[in-house]
Formats: sequence, C-alpha cells, structure tokens
Amino acid sequence: MNKDYISAKEYAAKYNLHPRTVQLWCADGKIEGAYKFGASWAIPDEAPRPEDKRIKNGDWVGYRKRQKKDLPN
Repeated sequence: MNKDYISAKEYAAKYNLHPRTVQLWCADGKIEGAYKFGASWAIPDEAPRPEDKRIKNGDWVGYRKRQKKDLPN
C-alpha cells in the first residue's frame, strides 16, 4: 500500500474498532476518500473517524422502559 493510505485493519487498530465496522463504514461512504481495490479497502491515513449519530441523551433515553411501565396490566 501507499504511505498515504492504510488498510481497514490498520484504521481499526488506530481507533480501537472492529475491522468489520470499518469495512461497513467504507462501503456506506462514511469514511471520505476510502476506495476499494480487490477485496481490500484503502483509507487515507489522515481520514477522521465518522461522527457517532446515535442518540445518547434527551427524550429517547429510557424510552422502552417508560413504555412498559405505562402499559395497563
């Protein structure tokens, strides 16, 4: 590989992720500049980690627990 690019496995080790997660992010286009050659992904060495868009606070925290509590018996 080029010095400017790293593999999905190296990117995963850099950010403490599972390599399959990185492969899925590349396939979904979440890592800019990543391209596939053969069965491997080439990721720019300076590519930032994608933002985590899961809801971590607010009205949705504990939503399922509140729904179960509000149900009639």
